[in-house]
Amino acid sequence: MEDLRVLSKQWEQIFSVIREGVLVVDLDLRVTYVNEAVQNIGIYPERVIGENIFQVFPNLKQEHSHFVKVLATGQPITDKVLTFVTYRGERKTTLTSTFPLYENGVLTGAFEVFQDISAIDELSKKIVFYQNKERRVDPQNKKHAVSSMYTVDSIIGNSQAIDSLKDKISLIADSFSPVLIYGETGTGKELIAQSIHTASAKKTAPFIAQNCAAIPESLLEGILFGTEKGGFTGADNRPGLFELANGGILFLDEINSMPLSLQAKLLRVIQEKKVRRVGGQKEIDIDFRIVAATNVNPEVILQTGEMRSDLFYRLNVIYLELPPLRERREDIPLLIDHYISYYNEQFNKKVLGVNQETMSFFMEYAWPGNIRELRNMIERAMNMQEGEVIQLEDVNLGALFGVSSMSPATMPADSRKQLGSLKDALKEVEVEMIKQALMDANGNVSKAARKLDIPQQTMNHKIDRYTLRPLIYQIKLSATQK
Repeated sequence: MEDLRVLSKQWEQIFSVIREGVLVVDLDLRVTYVNEAVQNIGIYPERVIGENIFQVFPNLKQEHSHFVKVLATGQPITDKVLTFVTYRGERKTTLTSTFPLYENGVLTGAFEVFQDISAIDELSKKIVFYQNKERRVDPQNKKHAVSSMYTVDSIIGNSQAIDSLKDKISLIADSFSPVLIYGETGTGKELIAQSIHTASAKKTAPFIAQNCAAIPESLLEGILFGTEKGGFTGADNRPGLFELANGGILFLDEINSMPLSLQAKLLRVIQEKKVRRVGGQKEIDIDFRIVAATNVNPEVILQTGEMRSDLFYRLNVIYLELPPLRERREDIPLLIDHYISYYNEQFNKKVLGVNQETMSFFMEYAWPGNIRELRNMIERAMNMQEGEVIQLEDVNLGALFGVSSMSPATMPADSRKQLGSLKDALKEVEVEMIKQALMDANGNVSKAARKLDIPQQTMNHKIDRYTLRPLIYQIKLSATQK
């Protein structure tokens, strides 16, 4: 018995520090335990112990209660998004898993583990709202108006690779076939997708874009497919991005970040041109062109299993590979002039260009962040610029890398020889930054992701890629022993 009490005390210590809420009920649906994290959704432990679950959640209907279903079937219900109103009148959204509790093979109750995702849910609704605004109707021609769209002319460069890319866009613009775009981070994949759209005869039709890594897996399905009121707790009638893209293009970036289960459903929608909202029964006919993009080489995502092979081959009807900036260096002066002209107008300045030292650096630099990195460098320099010419010190590389600024010409010879291993060096830095963020956040992935200013889903992918789960468990365990 003493061992059991010690074990129970240890579990209570663990539950007291984890960010996820834990709520336990008995067979009569009375609350027998909650941890401190339940306060995140407006529940206070001292007020709910002994209360019936329907008193704690007064608007919860019996037919929608996962506790009722789990106690009736003895089977768990995992990773469900629930929206409800607490007894304090607060509307909350959680990602919830409910499990049965057994003692010596006998069902004695159930428990839920949940995470408050109310803020993320509001973000997803705003995304759909603004996507819907993009397809607003122009009262003059009764067609969908499209604003702030890139065209083929927006693609800056006259290198052979860029000229070839522009020619391909013109050829495929009016096709209905799927397009798969591969390019490193910052190469302009959405720009290319929009250029395909605006070069087509349907340029006034909707163009809907979504980054699959920017939204938690639990919400992505509802955003893509839409939701049906009454289909599950808290659901509203809301069209998904498939419906919003009807007649036009749906652009899905970082398609390899989409969960495999959703990839299978996406494949079905592409092939059958029908979509069923989450919680709905009716199939809705849709007609859209899919353009997908990945910043990971397609060979790699197939080998690692990040993408279903059947979906890959369905998407890979038309394949566009965007050249990294280091392979089209002749376009760098044009890009520099373009962004200086743009920021001159934005900042009301009269900068003429960069000096020779800065140009030499730009022409020799490896550009791991590609065009986005170049643009950011120019913007940073333009913000601080008082003269007519950007100097190398104005670029302020130290602010970007956390090291003293240096040009390739002033680097030691041994360092210049190591430029080829930049990818490995960046990986080491990324791993160390993730480890430090996790330690600072006491193993809380969500908090660590916010600290690094990246989506939580991206953070989880990186944790799995670098096998850092054991570190998280070690951090949390250490916290309980302090």
